[in-house]
Amino acid sequence: MTVCGPVWPDRMVATDNTYSRFVNLAKIVLPLAAIALLSTLFLFSKRIDTEASLPYSQVEIDQLAEDQRVTAPAFAGVTQDGMQIRVSAETARPSANTPGRAEASKIEAELQFRDGTQATIRSDTGVVDTTEWFTRLTGGVAMTTSDGFRISTNEIITALDRTDIKASGAVQVESPLGELSAGQMQITGDAEKGHVLVFNQGVKLIYRPGN
Repeated sequence: MTVCGPVWPDRMVATDNTYSRFVNLAKIVLPLAAIALLSTLFLFSKRIDTEASLPYSQVEIDQLAEDQRVTAPAFAGVTQDGMQIRVSAETARPSANTPGRAEASKIEAELQFRDGTQATIRSDTGVVDTTEWFTRLTGGVAMTTSDGFRISTNEIITALDRTDIKASGAVQVESPLGELSAGQMQITGDAEKGHVLVFNQGVKLIYRPGN
């Protein structure tokens, strides 16, 4: 009697040979496919223009380098006669020609006099000088006081070491007494009263008795 062995081991050998050939083929085909895919990406990708201009021109870069600007500066102190003052701005730029002086934008000066009266002065532009101790507010100057005065003028100069606030040009005033116009205005310190507000040069007052 002849006994024949099972045939499945031969099939297993054939399967192993097929798998080995597949693995060997994959080692060649897959790297080639990856190279082809990368080449396609580089071929169809958007070319970068290395010579394109930057968002800022050279002139703007030079200006930014030279522009020494301070954001939200503030100065506070008490004058010799007791007035409290605080000056702040949106931006300030040191003067190139005058040490201690800065040109500022969107200035606000807050004043508190010895008698308790408060005043706020706002302007579009101005100059703060900590050497000569004054602030010049220009461009749409508006001053309001806690006792009901609203003053409009083109320029107000405020001393930083004493109570001396002067508008050398025409002023328009809304007050508890009525409407007033004048060629000049000045506020000075007074040892007894705290401060004195004076209008002069062609003063005109429209009196409102109801006020």
